[in-house]
Amino acid sequence: MAKIVFAFGSSHGPTIETRPENWDDIVARDMKDPRYRYEDLLRKANPALRKEITLEEKQRRWNAGQIAIAKIKTKLAEAKPDVAVVVSNPHGILPDDTIAVFGVFRGETLSGRTAPSTERQSQTRYSGVAHPPKERHRRSYKGYPSLAEHLIAALVDDGFDIASMENYRPELGVDDAFTCFYTHYQPDASTPMVPVMVSRYLPSQATPRRCFQFGQALRRAIDAWPENKRIALMASGGLSHQILDEELDHIVIDALEKKDFERLCTLPRDRLNVGPGTPETLNWVSLAAAMDPVPMTLVDYQPCYRSLAGTGHGVTFGIWNT
Repeated sequence: MAKIVFAFGSSHGPTIETRPENWDDIVARDMKDPRYRYEDLLRKANPALRKEITLEEKQRRWNAGQIAIAKIKTKLAEAKPDVAVVVSNPHGILPDDTIAVFGVFRGETLSGRTAPSTERQSQTRYSGVAHPPKERHRRSYKGYPSLAEHLIAALVDDGFDIASMENYRPELGVDDAFTCFYTHYQPDASTPMVPVMVSRYLPSQATPRRCFQFGQALRRAIDAWPENKRIALMASGGLSHQILDEELDHIVIDALEKKDFERLCTLPRDRLNVGPGTPETLNWVSLAAAMDPVPMTLVDYQPCYRSLAGTGHGVTFGIWNT
């Protein structure tokens, strides 16, 4: 029977990929992002944030994140998984895309892209127009269709309507929400992956309770897979960003550590959707359900502010020791 041998949650995105001396490039995007009013944020922000955006402080927090990544990378290597299941959210949705609430990729090959973080603002989630980012290079990764098809069938039998896809749009490919598993944690890409998709976009966004139920069903599906395989499970994304909400992040982290599932299931949706990236927290809710009764152990949390307006990223890393 299949066995989950390691599980972890990790933030992803430009705060991790971009060196602190270049975070002002991200701030320039913040100022133009139509999803929130930067000037309004600036007027309401705490002046004490000035001490958070010195280069020294930004460097300290970025360094701490790199140390956390290295710790998880070591544990992943020690676990020796045969296949990874990564729960995250597709990015770069195009205007004519159908946004599924839950989905599973079942193809043999994941055609990925690696694009500079400063170019991502050209994607439609910023402009409303499809302008895919320029590529540094393309890289293909191995999927795992037999597990993917089992998960789809089992989740449907368990009451979830699951979208499936066999190929990504060639102009987009699978994005770094999923491929960060390789970029940060397994550069040799030796472990095949099944991407499990949870939409972060309104109105096609499940409630926290439904995401928790989805995580429970995902665990039942994995446990029922008859193959004798070792599985790594990852929640990719979160916590709060691009508007940093430290209070909400600590509420989530505390609930994950204490297995306060009712608190996770009742996270306020309006607050989850203040920052455009904050709904990625739902991936962690699903993973917590999948790993019950094991609590999360926090590896590190770094509130990485990048502007006086309070834009930034609650960069978070956690593990579930199996």
